[in-house]
Amino acid sequence: MTDIFETIKRGKRLKKSDHISGNIPYISSTKMNNGCDGFLGNQKGVRKFRNCLTIANSGSVGSVFYHDYQFIASDHVTALVNSKLTKQQYLFIASRMSKIGEKYSFNREMNDERIQREKIQLPVGINGQPDYDYMEQYMKRMENKVIKKIGMS
Repeated sequence: MTDIFETIKRGKRLKKSDHISGNIPYISSTKMNNGCDGFLGNQKGVRKFRNCLTIANSGSVGSVFYHDYQFIASDHVTALVNSKLTKQQYLFIASRMSKIGEKYSFNREMNDERIQREKIQLPVGINGQPDYDYMEQYMKRMENKVIKKIGMS
C-alpha cells in the first residue's frame, strides 16, 4: 500500500461526549452511508481529510469508501491519501481493496501497520508501474454503462 498512498493515517479518538454538532461529515466504521456516522463542528483534536479513501479498522472491518469532500475521521477508520489520484482511480483501487477486510475481525483489527503491509492487485503498464490511465478509463466506461442502463443520459 505504501507504493500507492503517500499518507496512511488513522483518524483520532473523539468521545461521543466531546462531539459538537455541525456540518462536517464524521466518518466511522459503519458500512452504511459511505461510512458517515453523523455531522460534527469540532475544529480541535480531530483529523480532517479530503479526496481520499477510508478503510474501516473495526466494526464493518474492511469497508472502503471514497470521499471527495472534507471530513473528520474517527479512530475506527484509516485514511489513504495520494494527491495525484483522480476520483475514478480511487474508485478502482477501492474495488480492489474490498477483499482485504476478509482477513480481519473484531479479534484481529486492522491497524496502520497492517494496512501498509497489505498488497492488492492492480493493472500494470509496460514500465512495471500501476497503470493509472487504464484504471481511469475503465471506471469511466463502467460509469457510462450504468448511466445508460438507468436512463440518465
